Amino acid sequence: MTEEIVQRTSYDDVPYESNPFPQTHPQRLAALAALFGLNPPDIQKCRVLEMGCASGGNLIPMAYHFPEAEFVGVDLALEQVKVGRNVIEDLGLKNIRIENASIMDIDESWGKFDFVISHGVFSWVPGEVQEKMMAVCSENLTDGGLAYLSYNVYPGWHMRGMIRHMMLYHTAQFEDQPRKVQQARALVDFLAKSVPTENNYYGLLLKSEMDLLKKSKDYYLFHEHLEDRNEPMYFHQFAEMANKHGVQYLGESDFSTMLTSGFSKEVSETLKRVSKNIIQTEQYMDFVRNRMFRQTIMCKTGSPVNRNVTADRLEKYLFASSAKAQDDLTDLSAETRITFKSPKGPSISISRPITKAALFALKEVWPKALGIDELTAAAKKKLVEEGIAEAEKVEDAQFKQILLADMLQCMTISLVEYHLWQGDFVSEVSEKPKVSPLGAAYAKMRPRTVNQRHETVPLDAALMNMIPLADGTRDKAALVEGMVALVKEGVLSLKREGKPVEDPEFIQTTMEKVVENGLNYLKNNALLVG
Repeated sequence: MTEEIVQRTSYDDVPYESNPFPQTHPQRLAALAALFGLNPPDIQKCRVLEMGCASGGNLIPMAYHFPEAEFVGVDLALEQVKVGRNVIEDLGLKNIRIENASIMDIDESWGKFDFVISHGVFSWVPGEVQEKMMAVCSENLTDGGLAYLSYNVYPGWHMRGMIRHMMLYHTAQFEDQPRKVQQARALVDFLAKSVPTENNYYGLLLKSEMDLLKKSKDYYLFHEHLEDRNEPMYFHQFAEMANKHGVQYLGESDFSTMLTSGFSKEVSETLKRVSKNIIQTEQYMDFVRNRMFRQTIMCKTGSPVNRNVTADRLEKYLFASSAKAQDDLTDLSAETRITFKSPKGPSISISRPITKAALFALKEVWPKALGIDELTAAAKKKLVEEGIAEAEKVEDAQFKQILLADMLQCMTISLVEYHLWQGDFVSEVSEKPKVSPLGAAYAKMRPRTVNQRHETVPLDAALMNMIPLADGTRDKAALVEGMVALVKEGVLSLKREGKPVEDPEFIQTTMEKVVENGLNYLKNNALLVG
């Protein structure tokens, strides 16, 4: 499995930025499986296969955190494979390898895997490769294993497909990829400006697509819209293909999207009435939402899935939330209702004292997650400190059951995250701050890094230069001294009114703020370790 394939692909010419995808992480898949009553594999000692791993931006951080597990990636783009192998060598990892091979080459000799994952591949390969990917999700999966595939879906992609076809028509006259991308953007910009949006659904669609493309990088636009192949399907067709290969639908990586509770009562009741099973329910929800993309988790056919999720199943989980109380309210008494809102949008209004206290406690330790016993103790402590009489009368076990039920409700709207594992990051800046070795390694290569939550974190020039200094040997004063030295050496540019600054006092004051803000940024993004 080590022979290299000399076959240049579009991904060699236009490399796809290889990043971590939290939704593909084994702990994320295992967490959903356990929620539905299954007994998922041990993520600490599992085998993981990623089909279409590019340069390993998703797989390598997993291997770093789980040294007793084994990770195998496969990708056809040799140049990306070489990049990934270099990172693996630099990090000294022995539990991961990236094969330069075709997905079609995967057979029984590769062995069984507890997790088979593939993000951003399924819709962009021919039908026979899609069938092979589904076969791998069955034949190379252990009996209790889990598979993850992401793919474009109808009906939403009917509209996006229309834009894609116009782009393909216009860019067919150009040869090189950069020109194609430039012209694709120009075409959509022209159409968005030419078609009125008032009382015009087509105009609104074009404007929406243009707004999205403005935020998208060139590699994304090229591979999403200008590749020769992009084959969306309806969800029920995907489920039928999975069933044919001996795997069944378990759920989506985002638990909240599986629930009808997000719809109006009338819509929710209608969906329940017209749907005979989970596949039909999901398909009808796609119709209502005009869904474009799915991130589906599957298990072997016949696995005892129990979708009647009860609060008692949550005892093993860790909970995290960055939800903030609106209007700066802090009153924990039952008489005051507080609305907690997540930065991602969802909100919930709560009057129950113990639950308000718990959400305040989670916000204080964010991005750390707390187990239910820790959370109960932290919430009760807040009630006692606020002089809430209820805190002295209710047993911890009762508070715990209340919180489990309320955490489940918060999970249904993605206000609270649920985890089976978390990295060793800290929620306070220590005397001598230290950036995780993994985060520091990636920060050397590009203006973004990977945190302990398997997320991409963007970095500016100051942070990229500060991270190597934050190695656990320097306190804040020494970090400031190091940053000041970088300015004086010309490594970092510091300007005022467009001109380079030489005033020592200004440089010192500015770097003190840079270090203070930088450390808080690193802390809040799970990059500092103990």
